[in-house]
Amino acid sequence: MVYYFHRATVIGIPANALAVPLTGILMPAAVLAVALGYVWMPLAKLPALMAAWSLHGITGTVQGLGGLRIADHRVAMPEVTTMLVASAALALATALAWRRRILLVGGLAALTAAGVWVSAVAAPPQIRRGVVELTAIDVGQGDSLLLVTPEGKTVLIDAGGPVGGQQSDFDFGENVVSPYLWERGISRLDAVAITHGHSDHIGGMPAVLTNFRPRELWVGALPETPATAALLSYANNLGVHVMRRHDGEHFAFGGTQIAVFSPPAAWHTTPQPRNNDSLVMRVSFGASSVLLEGDAERPVEQRMTASEDLKSDLLKVGHHGSATSSTAEFVHAVKPRWAIISVGAGNTFGHPRKETLENLQQEGTLTYRTDRNGALTFYLDGKTVSPQLACLR
Repeated sequence: MVYYFHRATVIGIPANALAVPLTGILMPAAVLAVALGYVWMPLAKLPALMAAWSLHGITGTVQGLGGLRIADHRVAMPEVTTMLVASAALALATALAWRRRILLVGGLAALTAAGVWVSAVAAPPQIRRGVVELTAIDVGQGDSLLLVTPEGKTVLIDAGGPVGGQQSDFDFGENVVSPYLWERGISRLDAVAITHGHSDHIGGMPAVLTNFRPRELWVGALPETPATAALLSYANNLGVHVMRRHDGEHFAFGGTQIAVFSPPAAWHTTPQPRNNDSLVMRVSFGASSVLLEGDAERPVEQRMTASEDLKSDLLKVGHHGSATSSTAEFVHAVKPRWAIISVGAGNTFGHPRKETLENLQQEGTLTYRTDRNGALTFYLDGKTVSPQLACLR
């Protein structure tokens, strides 16, 4: 269960230990009640009452234990050693099941210890210390970025989702982002950030909040839509500290310096989310930096270009490479050596647009795309930036 589904079913055995004996009462009592009902109805009342009590006991056990938070305990990928020990403990418990009682107890103790190890002892996360990592997770036509600081702090920026507010049963947070983080051995996030309120950025965030219980949620300008209101309310209920960010802020985080370029503190939202609501941040480590643009478009780019020093080694291109972002003036101001475009393969928007790619090429920027390269990882060591591609197509 942990290996394939990242779930530790710690309630399964206690639930069955209570429910299975009740099933042994329920079935014969129900059969007896039906049979006696054909003879004389008052005779059927006692077995019917026993069947009802047993059924209520079973459903109450399932609901009571299943409602506990630990009943859906999510677990990062354990180490190979842990899995081998757990398998050996299962084999030992099976072999000793019909032996003497002391041997049976020993097998059960080994199995219990292995279960606790799998579900409670987290494997060390697969991260590099002393560098900044930025990974663009391939969520199709959406955004989700994992930022790991030199001190090992983790921030997830956006979590993908359906495009254009479409209704979909596919949860990018549960089925794409969370499995990626668990495969990396990450079981808790230090912070998550929402750039703006479009569904392809926030759609997967509820599952991420549930699975990784971040300490902080960073937001910029979020309009009061049902989706954003529900998300913020859910974060508050989980005890996540919601922090509103705006331009001019500078703060240290995990060995990096983060500067917020947008939105302005006095930014006015509209009833619906807009790309220009985007939270724009630059993360600096030593002499290297990455600019995270969200979906900011030309008006925001012009304002930032006129008032800020935007020069960065790595640029997360705005709005999936749309022609409404990454103007020639903006790209020239940033002067990125590397660029990431998070974009869906064969998308109907024609992203990334030819003019955007030309603007980057004219600046001498090496551009990578998730639709062609899959998940993209860049490491900033304080002096240089180096890419690592998950795959090449």
